[in-house]
Amino acid sequence: MNPHSFWQGRRVLVTGGNGFIGSFVVEQLLGMGAQVRSTASREATKLRFLAPIADHIEILTGDLSDPEHARRCVDNQEIVLNLAAVVGGIEYNRTHPGSLFRDNIRPFLNVLDACREAGTGRVLVTSSACVYPRDCSIPTPESEGFKDSPEPTNAGYGWSKRMQEYLASAYTEEFGMDIVCARPFNAYGPRDDYDPATSHVIAGLIHKLENGMDPLIVWGDGSASRSFLYVEDFADGLLAVAEKARGPEAINIGADEEITIGELVHILIEVSGRKPELVFDTSKPNGQPRRSCDTKRAEKELDWRARTTLREGLIRTLNWYRTQGPGAASDSGDLT
Repeated sequence: MNPHSFWQGRRVLVTGGNGFIGSFVVEQLLGMGAQVRSTASREATKLRFLAPIADHIEILTGDLSDPEHARRCVDNQEIVLNLAAVVGGIEYNRTHPGSLFRDNIRPFLNVLDACREAGTGRVLVTSSACVYPRDCSIPTPESEGFKDSPEPTNAGYGWSKRMQEYLASAYTEEFGMDIVCARPFNAYGPRDDYDPATSHVIAGLIHKLENGMDPLIVWGDGSASRSFLYVEDFADGLLAVAEKARGPEAINIGADEEITIGELVHILIEVSGRKPELVFDTSKPNGQPRRSCDTKRAEKELDWRARTTLREGLIRTLNWYRTQGPGAASDSGDLT
């Protein structure tokens, strides 16, 4: 049997398909023979990462906070992969809890109701490890997704994702919808957001390094840990959940490598070839003390695991930044 036969010829909507993660999902779906429709919030950015494949997909532009637009996007689609989200790094999350909750819940509800009305065959809800509480078990199992409250520095985003998971279960129970839910860990890679005001840790550090910051300022004391997931593995994991999961209970998608921010910075400096002085700014928050993905369910139920090591992924990301991203004018050259 063709391992990609599930997607062959399927009409698939990817909300946020022009974004960091979504563009990789769209590319993988095309490679498996799907008929792909993508959404974009603005005409100016609809081809942001999709220009090379624009002739092979359909792109609908508009605001998913508008119920009518959500219905147009969902119309005649067999599978809907909901990736559209407003996200940010630790400082943006900490200072925008209300708007992050609002701007993630409104479009999500519209898409979910549009799928309910249209009788969409299957819906993927993309949650986040930000649902987990500050003092979660390490590695963190899916069972702790609704334990206590989400980590305070990402409370608005974390609560919005918890509510999306709740609605996935509630709509499955009440309306008989076929909804599955992925709970991915920290993403990084090519096409990430490198804006210092909104970037996550790896993108932010690469931006600082490649723009010559010396000393290199790192937020927190370096003791916080993360499980980082390379973007191509992230996209592959979402599609594995969409294809193979049964029921709305969330499944962790992540790598089984746990690394402290301090260790991460030293690897980044090494592979970048730069030699800045390193300063940890302990007046800034660490965020979640530890984050480590329990991958057992994904391995058992989906036969899925991340394939890209952190070091390999960092080298690929730096190369992309220098050759195609914001640092394309750099004279640093490719890394090996």
